[in-house]
Amino acid sequence: MPPNTTIDFSTTIDFSDAHQDRSKKTLEDLLEAAYNIVEAAEPMAFNSRNLSDKSGYALGTLNKRLGPIENVFVWAIERGRERMLNNVIEVITQFDPLSPIHVFAAKVVDEAFNAIGTVGPSVMRYYEGKVIKRDGFIIESLNFTDVFVEPYLAMVNANRTNTFRKISLEEARLLLKVMQNLVERPFINDDTIAGTPEHRRISIDGLIRILGQ
Repeated sequence: MPPNTTIDFSTTIDFSDAHQDRSKKTLEDLLEAAYNIVEAAEPMAFNSRNLSDKSGYALGTLNKRLGPIENVFVWAIERGRERMLNNVIEVITQFDPLSPIHVFAAKVVDEAFNAIGTVGPSVMRYYEGKVIKRDGFIIESLNFTDVFVEPYLAMVNANRTNTFRKISLEEARLLLKVMQNLVERPFINDDTIAGTPEHRRISIDGLIRILGQ
């Protein structure tokens, strides 16, 4: 995956008749309304009636254009995650080559905590449940850290502090998945430590231990 491309995790939705300009406009309006609902971080509101109220389109139009209503909310969550991932990629690619790993670790963990705080653990649980239902337990869309691998390795090669350990592409791929679980899983599991200063400290320390010299 090239490090400077925009990441797109959009769910494929079966929009049966979106070829005409008016149909495309309807689709765009519905997707935008779904995204606005998701931004409120209340999964109980992820339903067709709320989408109808927010978009101004009748329930019959939603059923005709969207198919299973949960698909559009999964798409909207993935759209938000795409933006978050690109923010993290920017942190990695713009990292000062004269700054050591502990600065990098704090920046990445804080960016992740802020993003999770915006989305909300309940939305993360909703998304994980729908993706598992859709894909079974082959849940590649939940293993999103691969997009960080090449930007990370390029950043490490450019760093001049001798605080980052040089690792292979495959090692980076696996270690970044470990970091995903360390940072994200306590929020999804509603662990009491999630988002606390201690969780932040453990996450930063873990990143340094795994990726540092």
